[in-house]
Amino acid sequence: MAQAAASTCEICIGGPGEHYCLQCNQLFCESCKLSHSRANICKNHTFLSGPKKSDALFCPEHEERCLSYCHDCDTPVCIVCYNWKHRHHLMKELAESIQELKYKLFEKIETKVATANFNLDKIAKDTKAYREKVKAVIKTITREGKYWKQLIDKKVEALIKLVQDKEQRETQNMTAYSEVYKGVAENCQTWQSNTKKMKTTADILLLNKLKQLKYDFDQIVVKQIPNAPDVSYRNKKTSDAEIDNLFGELQFLNCKVVLRQTDKEKRAK
Repeated sequence: MAQAAASTCEICIGGPGEHYCLQCNQLFCESCKLSHSRANICKNHTFLSGPKKSDALFCPEHEERCLSYCHDCDTPVCIVCYNWKHRHHLMKELAESIQELKYKLFEKIETKVATANFNLDKIAKDTKAYREKVKAVIKTITREGKYWKQLIDKKVEALIKLVQDKEQRETQNMTAYSEVYKGVAENCQTWQSNTKKMKTTADILLLNKLKQLKYDFDQIVVKQIPNAPDVSYRNKKTSDAEIDNLFGELQFLNCKVVLRQTDKEKRAK
């Protein structure tokens, strides 16, 4: 009987029952719906499409319209089920339960939207702050690298200057020795030439000159030539750990956020 009524307007009992009023629990045709909506007391009533919602609004077991909603069983119930299976359960009118569910759902959606917007704003601010920190860290690393490079360049210049100064001193010493032995060689050549000229000199005079020459020659002290100067450079192999010790410590803080959906949220999608 209810299904027959479901297709007929319950007001004029003539037109097709295409619209269902949640507050009145009745089916309306288009004309009766317009009249119903014009009344001040009914102007805020909510209508659903009657034929499309017939399966949900009528009890499949008793073919009676579901006027109530059982919160314990989470299901709409008709008057027969109300007095039989759900007598001691928490019951409310179906229209009221629908409005409550709609209101709660709307509140949850608003809360999640607000949370999402808050998190988006926080992510944007955190991203900006993080990028500024990255710039600062890169600037610090670059400055520290330049500092060590300057120290290394300064050390290189000092080592090169030390080698060049040592070279200048050793070269001067070698030049001095060279001048000494050059003079010895020139004197020896002179004495050798004079000795050859003495072949025609009388014996007594020659003897005296040879003695004088020997005396002058013995006065020359030829020092031993010092060892040639030498220089070398042995590089030190620096490990990665020693290089790391020159710089500060770089730290990263990773933050992982896990987003999970409840089974009801998945079903709602």
